[in-house]
Amino acid sequence: MIITVKNIKIKNGKELTLKSPLPEDAQNLLNHLKIVASQSYQNMNFPKNYWDTFPVEEEAKILTDFSASPSKFMISAFDGDRIIGNLGCFGMGGDFLKFNARIGMGLEKEFHNLGLGNFLLKYAIEIAKKNNFHRLELSVRTFNLPGIALYEKIGFRRIGVLKEIAFIDGKFHDEFIYEMLLN
Repeated sequence: MIITVKNIKIKNGKELTLKSPLPEDAQNLLNHLKIVASQSYQNMNFPKNYWDTFPVEEEAKILTDFSASPSKFMISAFDGDRIIGNLGCFGMGGDFLKFNARIGMGLEKEFHNLGLGNFLLKYAIEIAKKNNFHRLELSVRTFNLPGIALYEKIGFRRIGVLKEIAFIDGKFHDEFIYEMLLN
């Protein structure tokens, strides 16, 4: 789905635009993912260099799919023409799970602690409610303390632990599972 464009001002006074990335933004989004991966790949689901060779045509197809889908959306934070943050909300399939969605988010380090994650999550919750989602969930590595603090501040509730789910740099790591019921 295509979301409504929203302009925000973060704590450093910078004005950003939140909007759906379109297929023509594929290279821009890949550039962002490469930066985030180089800064904090341990919090992502792919190795540091995964995005280095990801085909721009494939990313454009993914963005086309997001744009056309009634059950998922993406919010990119644009600083001018550059994507500096991104949140994906993925509706779950099947008749019994279609009111549930999973969230994933990544911000470039220079935009941490400026309120951008807060804006992205709150806007995603607003969009999810308008589109009749009942429940949102996310997972976060147990060592990602800033992410955990943000999710709990927004109102996500920790509901469990996935033991040794991620194998990173030769070691298994746990993840916390969080949910939010949307009323």
